[in-house]
Amino acid sequence: MPRALVTTDGRTYALVDQPLAPLRGDEVRVQVEFAAPKHGTEQHSLDGSVFDRKRWDPDLRMFLPRTEPMAQERMERNAGNMVVGSVIEAGPEARDVRVGDRVFGYGPIRDMHQAPAEAWMPVGDLTPEDCVCVDPAHVAFVAIRDGNTRIGDHIAVYGLGAIGLMAVQIARVGGARRIFGVDPSPLRRQCALGLGADAAFDPAVSDAALEIKRSTGGSGVDIAIETSGNGSALHDAIRCIRQCGIVVHVPWGPTDCSALHLDEEFHLNRPTIIGSQAWEGWGCADRSYPLWDYRRAFGATVELLRAGLITGHGIIHPIIRFEDSPAVIADLLRRPDRSIKVGVRFA
Repeated sequence: MPRALVTTDGRTYALVDQPLAPLRGDEVRVQVEFAAPKHGTEQHSLDGSVFDRKRWDPDLRMFLPRTEPMAQERMERNAGNMVVGSVIEAGPEARDVRVGDRVFGYGPIRDMHQAPAEAWMPVGDLTPEDCVCVDPAHVAFVAIRDGNTRIGDHIAVYGLGAIGLMAVQIARVGGARRIFGVDPSPLRRQCALGLGADAAFDPAVSDAALEIKRSTGGSGVDIAIETSGNGSALHDAIRCIRQCGIVVHVPWGPTDCSALHLDEEFHLNRPTIIGSQAWEGWGCADRSYPLWDYRRAFGATVELLRAGLITGHGIIHPIIRFEDSPAVIADLLRRPDRSIKVGVRFA
């Protein structure tokens, strides 16, 4: 019986039996060898999100008060984001995918998956770590483009999780001259330095924005990419840019904006703040649409990984066994400084 990692509250996890439906003609069944959760998504299980409090009106593009009472009991849900594995069965209408092919795609952490053939991508020469980093790399790719990064620019990246570390690499590929990382985790700062950052600052022990200003001769960076969802980090990103620079805000949040002071550097430095993430599910077109759309940006991200210009190596830490995942993932979500992006192996 296939098993999956599930949670109801984001605090405790369990492995449960989850039978698969009969295979449809256009589907393939995949034996999973490697998988990864998405930290921000799992964190929403702990803290909740705006979707728990309000309803999204796609026509008005506004959150509105809920007209129905909120459910008091949270339902069990699968945890995870991307999986890698081998095709063990294919329906007669499945195109371009055969039994024995190694593939990857979006899906929760479970030991067996099935989905339409078009949902899977060939692994080719990618490592499993590269495959599960495609999602954060795509988010970072869009953020770097949203900031209009150009050759010679100076960049600061706040939050050195998987998205931030991918942003460091993609900024370098995009022509950035100097890149500064900011994160309280020594593990993540060290990884950023190994992936191309010129310096990495700990905001818990120094004024990171001031250090960035000093490192750029007092002018500040052209673009600050904020990926952490922390109010203090967003405020610091505004402080570290040059006059009329750009702040690209990537995550949901912050929900606590007490450390965000728009009565300070904001009015004097006049930043342009850009909300990033172009995803079809939210009806968000790429800022360069129609020349660029979701599929082109996603495909270009995969090409960077295949070309070896960016990598998931070092970002997947730690790598744990599927059997150990309920306890370990719960612990790491409470102590994010001990991990970057968790990998789950099945053999």
